[in-house]
Amino acid sequence: MEISRFNLSPKSHAQMVTNEQCIETVSGALQARYGELRNAAKRVSRSRGWTVKAFTNWLYGKNAPRMHDLIVLMADDPALESRIKEMVQETRECLHLQQYRQ
Repeated sequence: MEISRFNLSPKSHAQMVTNEQCIETVSGALQARYGELRNAAKRVSRSRGWTVKAFTNWLYGKNAPRMHDLIVLMADDPALESRIKEMVQETRECLHLQQYRQ
């Protein structure tokens, strides 16, 4: 991100990643990977030791997985891992900009 007068002005508010964005990211990645798979929730949850309800909630964006489950999902899906890393970098830049303003 290029630092300019625009994104350093008090009127400019760099957006931090929200919980809703995290849920949408995980849900989108799971749907892309498992959306066409018949009985995906049952198959994946059984192979990973999760409940079908938990995986279904992640798949349809009702809530986000716990940290250790997210790590397993990231290890299993390089696209999800890449997107999470991008979100971490965006957050790091926002924190840096906030620190710079003070």
